[in-house]
Amino acid sequence: MKVLLLGAGGMLGHALVRQLADQDMVVGDLPDFDITDFKSLNKKIREIKPEILINCAAYTDVDACEANAKLAEKVNGAAIANLAKICSELDIILIHYSTDYVFDGEKKQGVIEDWPAKPINEYGRGKHLGEKNLTAGYDKYYLIRTSGLYGEHGKNFVDSILSAAESKPELKVVNDQFTSTTYTDDLAKATREIIEQRPAFGIYHRTNSGSGSWYDFAKKIKELAGFTAKIVPVSSDDYKRPAQRPKFSKLINTKLKELRPWEEALEEYLSKKMIKL
Repeated sequence: MKVLLLGAGGMLGHALVRQLADQDMVVGDLPDFDITDFKSLNKKIREIKPEILINCAAYTDVDACEANAKLAEKVNGAAIANLAKICSELDIILIHYSTDYVFDGEKKQGVIEDWPAKPINEYGRGKHLGEKNLTAGYDKYYLIRTSGLYGEHGKNFVDSILSAAESKPELKVVNDQFTSTTYTDDLAKATREIIEQRPAFGIYHRTNSGSGSWYDFAKKIKELAGFTAKIVPVSSDDYKRPAQRPKFSKLINTKLKELRPWEEALEEYLSKKMIKL
């Protein structure tokens, strides 16, 4: 199986490189592989001739997307039409990742795969455009939505909490935004399972099982890591950021076996970090 992995330098990309190390894999990232440059991308993909293309390339800074909406639309939205067109012409299976932020967060119990998208920030709008360009332009795809991603080789909530706890006696964390978190190693493994098992093409939700507020998540990080800083719950109104966040963004999986609980995944990630420290 020949795999082309784009966005290999990111947090999820690194996890996929480890997970698929035994495959015939070509890895690519900027500046050599620019998904917004159709001509260059088309030429390179045709030369490589992969059976499967995995796209992790994205503009993921949610707050920065508010000030750079056109760039977010170009990278997260329009560029996916490039991938869909090339893959459809070459009969390549396309795996692409999206986000809980394509939803408005008004559904308290969470959303299933076919729930109508209604993004409330520029990052979500760009990713939703990417979803539409993928599903309209090709049918041999796996669109994997995930949320609360953390892991090695990238900025994430877990590392931010650990870093802040080293210098601050008190950490303020929102307690009125609820989500499902996802460890990159688990998402990479889940992606491999999809590749090997080949379920029906379509949309899949892949997160660690269970959900909670960011405050709940931070408290668990403190419990497992053992730092002394106090975790203080605050409302979203007290913690203003450029991009509005969905209040309830749990992704409900109705199609595949659930991944392990988020508490177990977090414990493994922190254990690996402590060993390296």
